[in-house]
Amino acid sequence: MQRRTYASEDGWLLSYADLITNLLIFFAIILSAAQISRTRMQQIAETISGVEQPASLSAIQQEIDAQIEREGLQELIRTDLEDDGLRLALNSGLVFDSGSGTVRADQEPTVDRMLLTLVPYAGQYNFAVEGHTDSTPIAPGGAYPSNWELSAARANAVRSHLEGVGVEQKRIRVEGYADTVPLPEASLAGLTPEERLARHRRVVVRIY
Repeated sequence: MQRRTYASEDGWLLSYADLITNLLIFFAIILSAAQISRTRMQQIAETISGVEQPASLSAIQQEIDAQIEREGLQELIRTDLEDDGLRLALNSGLVFDSGSGTVRADQEPTVDRMLLTLVPYAGQYNFAVEGHTDSTPIAPGGAYPSNWELSAARANAVRSHLEGVGVEQKRIRVEGYADTVPLPEASLAGLTPEERLARHRRVVVRIY
């Protein structure tokens, strides 16, 4: 009596199992890539190619940093490239008068020049304008009842200048954080208490 063999009949199961495994690996890679920030993806691409992309966030940072150095604006503007985008931080103590939500008239040309640097990239990136304050409560009788309103007003003022230099409104959002998002302690090392408070008072234009 001839025995029945199953090897040839069930061989397709091995191929099917391989296919399913490869699909699972493929979707796992796609999911991982979707969770990688734009900054990280650009860094990976530049590492692989060995060439810096002219419109990458790191290239924009270098352009802005060069302008800051040329104009001696290190005390006014700082840049940081992080996973959530390139941050251009304006020192609120120099850009705004105490308790004011309006950019100082003598600082408007400088702010506009820096924001103009971003216009060529406005079709490729979005912009979040973040207002931040220190933890000192607003004095009674001021123009704003709390740091929430002050931070939002300052962010909105910079948003107006960003639109004024040519960035479309649909590309911008405004966020007011008051003192709820302090800077990392590592970035404040060695500063006096007053300098620490001043560093917290900032308006950040985040390009992402």
